[in-house]
Amino acid sequence: MIRMLFSVIWWFGFSVAVSLMLGLYVGVEFIEKYVGVLFLAVGIQHMVMLVILGFFAIFNERDDNIEVGNRVATMGYLHTLIGTSVALIMTSKFGGAEMIEHIDTIIAPIGSALITSIIGWAFGKEMERERYRYKLDSTEESDNALEFLAQKVRKAGLQIEQSSNRWVESIEYSSTQLVVSSEKLEKTINSANQTSQQSIDELSRSFTKLYEQMSYNLEAMSKTVERDLQSSSEETQRVLSSSKEQFKTQFEQIERQISSVERNFDATSKDANRVFKKSIETFDSGLGQMNMIAKEWDKHIKSMKKFSTHSESALENLTEHSQ
Repeated sequence: MIRMLFSVIWWFGFSVAVSLMLGLYVGVEFIEKYVGVLFLAVGIQHMVMLVILGFFAIFNERDDNIEVGNRVATMGYLHTLIGTSVALIMTSKFGGAEMIEHIDTIIAPIGSALITSIIGWAFGKEMERERYRYKLDSTEESDNALEFLAQKVRKAGLQIEQSSNRWVESIEYSSTQLVVSSEKLEKTINSANQTSQQSIDELSRSFTKLYEQMSYNLEAMSKTVERDLQSSSEETQRVLSSSKEQFKTQFEQIERQISSVERNFDATSKDANRVFKKSIETFDSGLGQMNMIAKEWDKHIKSMKKFSTHSESALENLTEHSQ
Protein backbone atom coordinates (compact mmCIF):
# COMPACT_ATOMS: atom_id res chain seq x y z
CA MET A 1 0.00 0.00 0.00
CA ILE A 2 2.77 2.46 0.99
CA ARG A 3 4.78 1.49 -2.08
CA MET A 4 1.81 2.29 -4.34
CA LEU A 5 1.16 5.58 -2.51
CA PHE A 6 4.83 6.50 -2.92
CA SER A 7 4.61 5.98 -6.70
CA VAL A 8 1.34 7.94 -6.93
CA ILE A 9 2.78 10.90 -4.98
CA TRP A 10 5.97 10.76 -7.08
CA TRP A 11 4.09 11.10 -10.37
CA PHE A 12 1.45 13.48 -9.01
CA GLY A 13 3.99 16.02 -7.69
CA PHE A 14 6.02 15.78 -10.87
CA SER A 15 2.88 16.36 -12.98
CA VAL A 16 1.87 19.38 -10.89
CA ALA A 17 5.33 20.98 -11.22
CA VAL A 18 5.43 20.41 -14.99
CA SER A 19 1.86 21.78 -15.34
CA LEU A 20 2.81 24.97 -13.43
CA MET A 21 5.87 25.38 -15.67
CA LEU A 22 3.75 25.02 -18.81
CA GLY A 23 1.17 27.45 -17.37
CA LEU A 24 3.92 29.99 -16.78
CA TYR A 25 5.12 29.49 -20.36
CA VAL A 26 1.66 30.25 -21.80
CA GLY A 27 1.33 33.32 -19.55
CA VAL A 28 -1.07 32.44 -16.70
CA GLU A 29 -1.19 35.59 -14.55
CA PHE A 30 -1.65 33.83 -11.20
CA ILE A 31 1.45 31.69 -11.72
CA GLU A 32 3.52 34.71 -12.85
CA LYS A 33 2.45 36.67 -9.77
CA TYR A 34 3.34 33.98 -7.20
CA VAL A 35 6.03 32.13 -9.15
CA GLY A 36 8.68 32.16 -6.41
CA VAL A 37 6.48 31.01 -3.51
CA LEU A 38 4.46 28.62 -5.66
CA PHE A 39 7.33 26.53 -7.00
CA LEU A 40 9.10 26.57 -3.62
CA ALA A 41 6.01 25.30 -1.78
CA VAL A 42 5.22 22.64 -4.36
CA GLY A 43 8.82 21.39 -4.60
CA ILE A 44 9.56 21.24 -0.86
CA GLN A 45 6.20 19.69 0.07
CA HIS A 46 6.60 17.10 -2.65
CA MET A 47 10.13 16.17 -1.54
CA VAL A 48 9.16 15.98 2.16
CA MET A 49 6.26 13.64 1.38
CA LEU A 50 8.50 11.45 -0.78
CA VAL A 51 11.16 11.23 1.94
CA ILE A 52 8.60 10.23 4.60
CA LEU A 53 6.86 7.67 2.39
CA GLY A 54 10.22 6.33 1.22
CA PHE A 55 11.37 5.54 4.76
CA PHE A 56 7.98 3.96 5.55
CA ALA A 57 8.27 1.76 2.43
CA ILE A 58 11.78 0.65 3.44
CA PHE A 59 10.99 -0.12 7.10
CA ASN A 60 7.39 -1.36 6.90
CA GLU A 61 7.14 -3.06 3.50
CA ARG A 62 10.81 -4.08 3.18
CA ASP A 63 11.10 -2.31 -0.15
CA ASP A 64 14.43 -2.04 -1.98
CA ASN A 65 16.24 0.90 -0.34
CA ILE A 66 18.47 1.43 -3.40
CA GLU A 67 15.49 1.89 -5.69
CA VAL A 68 13.59 4.15 -3.27
CA GLY A 69 16.63 6.35 -2.60
CA ASN A 70 17.40 6.62 -6.30
CA ARG A 71 13.83 7.75 -7.07
CA VAL A 72 13.94 10.41 -4.28
CA ALA A 73 17.27 11.78 -5.56
CA THR A 74 15.98 11.75 -9.15
CA MET A 75 12.89 13.76 -8.22
CA GLY A 76 15.04 16.36 -6.40
CA TYR A 77 17.13 16.75 -9.56
CA LEU A 78 13.99 17.02 -11.72
CA HIS A 79 12.66 19.83 -9.50
CA THR A 80 16.01 21.59 -10.00
CA LEU A 81 15.65 21.33 -13.77
CA ILE A 82 12.04 22.57 -13.57
CA GLY A 83 13.10 25.55 -11.43
CA THR A 84 15.89 26.40 -13.86
CA SER A 85 13.44 26.25 -16.75
CA VAL A 86 11.06 28.56 -14.85
CA ALA A 87 13.88 31.08 -14.28
CA LEU A 88 14.76 31.07 -17.97
CA ILE A 89 11.10 31.52 -18.93
CA MET A 90 10.80 34.48 -16.53
CA THR A 91 14.02 36.00 -17.95
CA SER A 92 12.54 35.88 -21.44
CA LYS A 93 9.49 37.81 -20.24
CA PHE A 94 11.52 40.80 -19.05
CA GLY A 95 13.99 42.85 -21.03
CA GLY A 96 16.42 45.64 -20.29
CA ALA A 97 15.66 47.63 -17.14
CA GLU A 98 12.67 45.41 -16.28
CA MET A 99 15.01 42.47 -15.72
CA ILE A 100 16.83 44.40 -13.00
CA GLU A 101 13.54 45.36 -11.34
CA HIS A 102 12.29 41.75 -11.30
CA ILE A 103 15.57 40.05 -10.48
CA ASP A 104 14.10 38.54 -7.29
CA THR A 105 11.28 36.97 -9.29
CA ILE A 106 13.83 35.40 -11.64
CA ILE A 107 16.21 34.11 -8.98
CA ALA A 108 13.54 32.73 -6.60
CA PRO A 109 12.70 29.63 -8.70
CA ILE A 110 16.41 28.74 -8.95
CA GLY A 111 16.73 28.95 -5.16
CA SER A 112 13.72 26.69 -4.60
CA ALA A 113 15.08 24.29 -7.20
CA LEU A 114 18.40 24.02 -5.38
CA ILE A 115 16.62 23.35 -2.07
CA THR A 116 14.69 20.42 -3.57
CA SER A 117 17.87 19.04 -5.11
CA ILE A 118 19.66 19.25 -1.75
CA ILE A 119 16.79 17.43 0.00
CA GLY A 120 16.61 14.77 -2.71
CA TRP A 121 20.32 13.99 -2.83
CA ALA A 122 20.79 14.10 0.95
CA PHE A 123 17.92 11.79 1.91
CA GLY A 124 18.14 9.70 -1.25
CA LYS A 125 21.76 8.77 -0.62
CA GLU A 126 20.95 8.18 3.05
CA MET A 127 18.28 5.66 2.06
CA GLU A 128 20.76 3.83 -0.16
CA ARG A 129 23.07 3.00 2.76
CA GLU A 130 23.65 -0.65 3.64
CA ARG A 131 22.15 -0.24 7.12
CA TYR A 132 18.68 0.24 5.59
CA ARG A 133 18.88 -2.83 3.36
CA TYR A 134 16.52 -5.57 4.50
CA LYS A 135 18.30 -8.78 5.50
CA LEU A 136 16.61 -12.17 5.34
CA ASP A 137 16.44 -14.23 8.54
CA SER A 138 17.31 -17.93 8.67
CA THR A 139 13.68 -19.05 8.18
CA GLU A 140 13.25 -16.96 5.02
CA GLU A 141 16.60 -18.15 3.69
CA SER A 142 15.49 -21.77 4.26
CA ASP A 143 12.17 -21.09 2.52
CA ASN A 144 13.96 -19.54 -0.43
CA ALA A 145 16.40 -22.44 -0.60
CA LEU A 146 13.59 -25.02 -0.50
CA GLU A 147 11.62 -23.11 -3.10
CA PHE A 148 14.71 -22.99 -5.33
CA LEU A 149 15.21 -26.73 -4.79
CA ALA A 150 11.56 -27.45 -5.62
CA GLN A 151 11.85 -25.41 -8.81
CA LYS A 152 14.96 -27.36 -9.78
CA VAL A 153 13.18 -30.67 -9.09
CA ARG A 154 10.16 -29.61 -11.15
CA LYS A 155 12.44 -28.48 -13.96
CA ALA A 156 14.35 -31.79 -13.85
CA GLY A 157 11.05 -33.71 -13.88
CA LEU A 158 9.87 -31.77 -16.92
CA GLN A 159 13.17 -32.41 -18.70
CA ILE A 160 12.97 -36.13 -17.91
CA GLU A 161 9.35 -36.22 -19.09
CA GLN A 162 10.29 -34.48 -22.34
CA SER A 163 13.22 -36.87 -22.80
CA SER A 164 10.97 -39.88 -22.18
CA ASN A 165 8.42 -38.52 -24.65
CA ARG A 166 11.16 -38.24 -27.24
CA TRP A 167 12.20 -41.83 -26.43
CA VAL A 168 8.62 -43.03 -26.86
CA GLU A 169 8.33 -41.19 -30.16
CA SER A 170 11.64 -42.67 -31.31
CA ILE A 171 10.52 -46.17 -30.29
CA GLU A 172 7.18 -45.75 -32.04
CA TYR A 173 8.95 -44.49 -35.16
CA SER A 174 11.40 -47.43 -35.05
CA SER A 175 8.51 -49.85 -34.55
CA THR A 176 6.70 -48.36 -37.53
CA GLN A 177 9.84 -48.65 -39.63
CA LEU A 178 10.29 -52.28 -38.55
CA VAL A 179 6.70 -53.10 -39.46
CA VAL A 180 7.07 -51.40 -42.85
CA SER A 181 10.36 -53.21 -43.47
CA SER A 182 8.84 -56.55 -42.49
CA GLU A 183 5.89 -55.95 -44.82
CA LYS A 184 8.26 -55.08 -47.66
CA LEU A 185 10.35 -58.18 -46.92
CA GLU A 186 7.21 -60.33 -46.85
CA LYS A 187 6.11 -58.95 -50.21
CA THR A 188 9.59 -59.53 -51.65
CA ILE A 189 9.71 -63.12 -50.40
CA ASN A 190 6.19 -63.82 -51.66
CA SER A 191 7.11 -62.37 -55.05
CA ALA A 192 10.31 -64.47 -55.11
CA ASN A 193 8.31 -67.59 -54.21
CA GLN A 194 5.79 -66.91 -56.95
CA THR A 195 8.56 -66.27 -59.47
CA SER A 196 10.39 -69.44 -58.41
CA GLN A 197 7.22 -71.50 -58.63
CA GLN A 198 6.45 -70.11 -62.06
CA SER A 199 9.99 -70.90 -63.21
CA ILE A 200 9.71 -74.44 -61.84
CA ASP A 201 6.35 -74.96 -63.57
CA GLU A 202 7.64 -73.64 -66.88
CA LEU A 203 10.81 -75.74 -66.69
CA SER A 204 8.79 -78.81 -65.76
CA ARG A 205 6.43 -78.27 -68.68
CA SER A 206 9.37 -77.78 -71.05
CA PHE A 207 11.10 -80.95 -69.91
CA THR A 208 7.85 -82.90 -70.06
CA LYS A 209 7.11 -81.67 -73.57
CA LEU A 210 10.65 -82.47 -74.67
CA TYR A 211 10.42 -85.92 -73.15
CA GLU A 212 7.11 -86.61 -74.87
CA GLN A 213 8.43 -85.35 -78.18
CA MET A 214 11.57 -87.46 -77.92
CA SER A 215 9.54 -90.51 -76.88
CA TYR A 216 7.24 -90.02 -79.83
CA ASN A 217 10.16 -89.58 -82.21
CA LEU A 218 11.93 -92.59 -80.76
CA GLU A 219 8.84 -94.74 -81.04
CA ALA A 220 8.27 -93.61 -84.64
CA MET A 221 11.90 -94.24 -85.49
CA SER A 222 11.80 -97.62 -83.82
CA LYS A 223 8.76 -98.65 -85.79
CA THR A 224 10.37 -97.48 -89.00
CA VAL A 225 13.58 -99.27 -88.25
CA GLU A 226 11.70 -102.41 -87.27
CA ARG A 227 9.79 -102.34 -90.54
CA ASP A 228 12.93 -101.76 -92.58
CA LEU A 229 14.99 -104.32 -90.78
CA GLN A 230 12.57 -107.18 -90.44
CA SER A 231 14.65 -109.04 -92.90
CA SER A 232 17.92 -108.21 -91.15
CA SER A 233 19.89 -110.58 -89.08
CA GLU A 234 19.40 -111.23 -85.41
CA GLU A 235 22.65 -109.38 -84.66
CA THR A 236 21.26 -106.26 -86.20
CA GLN A 237 18.10 -106.62 -84.12
CA ARG A 238 20.16 -106.97 -80.97
CA VAL A 239 22.04 -103.80 -81.85
CA LEU A 240 18.79 -101.98 -82.37
CA SER A 241 17.42 -103.32 -79.09
CA SER A 242 20.56 -102.21 -77.30
CA SER A 243 20.29 -98.72 -78.83
CA LYS A 244 16.66 -98.56 -77.81
CA GLU A 245 17.52 -99.48 -74.24
CA GLN A 246 20.26 -96.85 -74.19
CA PHE A 247 17.80 -94.25 -75.40
CA LYS A 248 15.35 -95.29 -72.70
CA THR A 249 18.12 -95.09 -70.10
CA GLN A 250 19.01 -91.56 -71.21
CA PHE A 251 15.41 -90.48 -71.10
CA GLU A 252 15.07 -91.93 -67.59
CA GLN A 253 18.14 -89.94 -66.50
CA ILE A 254 16.60 -86.81 -67.98
CA GLU A 255 13.39 -87.51 -66.04
CA ARG A 256 15.37 -87.99 -62.80
CA GLN A 257 17.18 -84.68 -63.40
CA ILE A 258 13.84 -82.94 -63.86
CA SER A 259 12.62 -84.42 -60.56
CA SER A 260 15.86 -83.30 -58.85
CA VAL A 261 15.42 -79.75 -60.14
CA GLU A 262 11.86 -79.67 -58.84
CA ARG A 263 13.01 -80.91 -55.40
CA ASN A 264 15.75 -78.24 -55.31
CA PHE A 265 13.25 -75.50 -56.11
CA ASP A 266 10.91 -76.79 -53.39
CA ALA A 267 13.77 -76.81 -50.85
CA THR A 268 14.76 -73.26 -51.83
CA SER A 269 11.18 -72.06 -51.38
CA LYS A 270 10.95 -73.70 -47.94
CA ASP A 271 14.29 -72.13 -46.86
CA ALA A 272 13.04 -68.70 -47.96
CA ASN A 273 9.85 -69.20 -45.90
CA ARG A 274 11.92 -70.19 -42.85
CA VAL A 275 14.14 -67.11 -43.23
CA PHE A 276 11.08 -64.87 -43.47
CA LYS A 277 9.47 -66.42 -40.37
CA LYS A 278 12.72 -66.03 -38.42
CA SER A 279 12.95 -62.33 -39.50
CA ILE A 280 9.37 -61.75 -38.36
CA GLU A 281 10.13 -63.36 -34.98
CA THR A 282 13.24 -61.15 -34.62
CA PHE A 283 11.21 -58.02 -35.38
CA ASP A 284 8.51 -59.07 -32.86
CA SER A 285 11.19 -59.63 -30.20
CA GLY A 286 12.68 -56.15 -30.88
CA LEU A 287 9.26 -54.55 -30.60
CA GLY A 288 8.64 -56.32 -27.27
CA GLN A 289 11.98 -55.06 -25.86
CA MET A 290 11.21 -51.49 -26.97
CA ASN A 291 7.80 -51.65 -25.25
CA MET A 292 9.48 -52.84 -22.03
CA ILE A 293 11.91 -49.85 -22.23
CA ALA A 294 8.99 -47.45 -22.70
CA LYS A 295 7.21 -48.94 -19.64
CA GLU A 296 10.38 -48.52 -17.52
CA TRP A 297 10.61 -44.85 -18.58
CA ASP A 298 6.95 -44.34 -17.63
CA LYS A 299 7.62 -45.79 -14.17
CA HIS A 300 10.65 -43.49 -13.79
CA ILE A 301 8.60 -40.41 -14.78
CA LYS A 302 5.83 -41.32 -12.31
CA SER A 303 8.39 -41.67 -9.49
CA MET A 304 9.90 -38.26 -10.36
CA LYS A 305 6.44 -36.68 -10.36
CA LYS A 306 5.73 -38.21 -6.94
CA PHE A 307 9.05 -36.85 -5.67
CA SER A 308 8.22 -33.37 -7.05
CA THR A 309 4.77 -33.50 -5.38
CA HIS A 310 6.34 -34.48 -2.03
CA SER A 311 8.88 -31.65 -2.37
CA GLU A 312 6.13 -29.11 -3.03
CA SER A 313 4.04 -30.35 -0.09
CA ALA A 314 7.12 -30.22 2.15
CA LEU A 315 7.78 -26.66 0.98
CA GLU A 316 4.17 -25.67 1.72
CA ASN A 317 4.32 -27.24 5.21
CA LEU A 318 7.60 -25.46 5.97
CA THR A 319 6.14 -22.18 4.72
CA GLU A 320 3.08 -22.62 6.97
CA HIS A 321 5.30 -23.39 9.99
CA SER A 322 7.52 -20.37 9.28
CA GLN A 323 4.44 -18.13 9.06
